[in-house]
Amino acid sequence: MIKFTINIPPHPQERPRFRNAGNFVQTYDPPKSKEYKKKIANVAKMYAPGTPISTPIKIKLIFFVPIPKSKSKVWKQRAVLGQEFPAVRPDIDNFTKAVLDALNGIMFSDDGKIVELIAYKRYSDLPRTEVSITELVSEVQTKLF
Repeated sequence: MIKFTINIPPHPQERPRFRNAGNFVQTYDPPKSKEYKKKIANVAKMYAPGTPISTPIKIKLIFFVPIPKSKSKVWKQRAVLGQEFPAVRPDIDNFTKAVLDALNGIMFSDDGKIVELIAYKRYSDLPRTEVSITELVSEVQTKLF
């Protein structure tokens, strides 16, 4: 199992941008998304295996988002204790997409190798993303070795 923490506030994958390039349209990542993925990739490279994983994997992501400053002290304490949930935008799937795009080719050879995905979004005084990647080995493979 590979576990690591990305100590920057989670950022959602934004919609792609488009521009005319002669006779065709070119798509590109918005600058904020591109920079966020670059930071994730830099952290991931420190924990990456020698070659990207090419077997089925399970990924668990926990996104810790900042507690809103506008809330009361009592509400903030409840949020830290896990009694309040960030059921607000940005959506968890957009957070997930940004992280998986950044890890693709570094931690695993292709995002098609992901067969299980668990994601949580929680409040925290320390915004971050915790990542764990587990290689899944079938019982048949285990018995052969």
